[in-house]
Amino acid sequence: MAKQEILKTYFKLFNEMYKEKQFNKKVDLNIKTSQFKKSNDIVITGSEPMYGILIQGELVGQIHWKYATKNKNLECRHIGYKFITLT
Repeated sequence: MAKQEILKTYFKLFNEMYKEKQFNKKVDLNIKTSQFKKSNDIVITGSEPMYGILIQGELVGQIHWKYATKNKNLECRHIGYKFITLT
């Protein structure tokens, strides 16, 4: 499987897990995503708000956190993710 296909599949699994609201299903999706990462040698590096995705030691994508505008307490609410493919 090509690195781009692996990356697209990982983003799809990640989105499914993020959107799921039921706890048991979320746990199952988390396990499935973790096994996929392990079998395809995917490593997530960095910290909030930007994560790098390494496949077999090569940087192939990024995950950026998206935030809403600041409220009256100067707090920003996390509203989702933006996925970027680099190669």
